[in-house]
Amino acid sequence: MANALQQALALLEDVTPLDADCGQVCDGRCCRPSADSIGMLLLPGEDTLLAGEDYTITTADGGMLLTCGGSCRREMRPFACRVFPLFPYVGEDGRVRAVYDPRSFRLCPLTQNCARVPLRRDFVRAVRRAGRILMRDPACAAFLRAQSREIDDLGRLLPLGDERPPIARRKLR
Repeated sequence: MANALQQALALLEDVTPLDADCGQVCDGRCCRPSADSIGMLLLPGEDTLLAGEDYTITTADGGMLLTCGGSCRREMRPFACRVFPLFPYVGEDGRVRAVYDPRSFRLCPLTQNCARVPLRRDFVRAVRRAGRILMRDPACAAFLRAQSREIDDLGRLLPLGDERPPIARRKLR
C-alpha cells in the first residue's frame, strides 16, 4: 500500500533529531559512503518511489538496499535515512516504539552518546507515528517486525549498556 508509505515519508519530511544540523556533529558520516556505511534497507515498495533518483538499489538479505553518493534531494530521502538513528521497533506485544537502532552505533554520535544528547521529542514521536502508519500495510508490517527481531538479536550480542536511552519508556525484552 503505497499510501501508507507515502504518509509515513511525509510525516518525517521536516523533523530532525536535533535542533541543529546533526550532520555537523559527525561531518555527515551517515550520508557518506564508507566502510562503516553499506547502505540503507528500503521498505517494501520504496524502490519504485525512489526510481529515477541518483541511487543504486540492489537486492540484499532482507529486501532492497539503497546506496548513494553522499548527497540527495532532501525530499527524496529513503525512510531509513529519515528515521536515522532510530527505528520504529515493533515489540512482541505489537506496540510500536521509537528505539535507537543498534546498527547506527558505529556511525552516529547521537547513538553513542544517547544518555547525554536527547533527541527532539517531535522527531521521536514522528518516528513512532510513522511506524504505526506503516503497520497498516501488510508488507511494511512484516518488514518492520523482521527488522525488530534483528534489532533484538543485535541487542543480545551488542548490549549498549544498562542505562535506558531517553526515548524508551521501559527496557525492551
